[in-house]
Amino acid sequence: MNKIKMIADRETNYIYHMLSVAQCGYDNGYGAKYRGDYPEEDLAALKKHERLITCAGGSHWGELYTLMLCYPAAHWTGDAKSFYREIIRQAYSGDVPEQYLALVPAAREIAEVMVRNYDHYIHDIWPEDQKLLEDYIARVMPLFEQSSFSERAETVVGCTLPVEAFHPSMVASVQNGAEAIDISETQDIFGISRSPEDSFLFIGHEFIIYLLKQALREEDAFRRFETWEPTEALAEYYLKKLTGNTLFGGVEKWMDLYSRCSGKGDLSAAELYRKALAKLNP
Repeated sequence: MNKIKMIADRETNYIYHMLSVAQCGYDNGYGAKYRGDYPEEDLAALKKHERLITCAGGSHWGELYTLMLCYPAAHWTGDAKSFYREIIRQAYSGDVPEQYLALVPAAREIAEVMVRNYDHYIHDIWPEDQKLLEDYIARVMPLFEQSSFSERAETVVGCTLPVEAFHPSMVASVQNGAEAIDISETQDIFGISRSPEDSFLFIGHEFIIYLLKQALREEDAFRRFETWEPTEALAEYYLKKLTGNTLFGGVEKWMDLYSRCSGKGDLSAAELYRKALAKLNP
């Protein structure tokens, strides 16, 4: 059974829409198209806190990224507008977890911008975005359904997905910026600017990453930025075994290592990772 289920979520798209129009981590034609819809002071407020609400693969995770983006994007507490209203209430009441105390003014300002502009996106922009996303999903999903990719990936990595399905959450606004962002244990953010074939490879790569989080759960992978490159390379190694193709460059030395080690006998994902770790920290 195919365990990759692409979705087009309204709340998630609103959040990344606002990042794009404010040029926070994303600078593209989509953001330029809608930038004039919003007060300059609102966009400036988001831009001022850009470092807190953006991420970059393997190097940066903003201090407010999980709270202000992942939680509402993954529907932890209903729709995004209700979530941000609750952030504002807590900020003014002082009912704030200790780790966020110093960030209260920034969180409140961001939340106020997100509340003010929510209705405009939902009523005037989302219907068009939704159609674009649904049309794109209809072109990519058959590639997974017809290839038995998720079942074969579980076999080659040697573990099963610990949840019912992996949900690539497709958004219209993230060209030229961070993607493949895991906002929950089942959801990752992806854009729609690639060909269906490249999207198949990209999403397939991330599905393998989710499997590796299970296969390497006893290792130190995914716990520090230094291990990012070897784990990405391990996903690419399995992607090539499954499809004959790779998507990302710059990790060839690790893929070569995995190939050489596997040529000496079947090794588990954890054993291959340890080989890379030994090379990383000789």
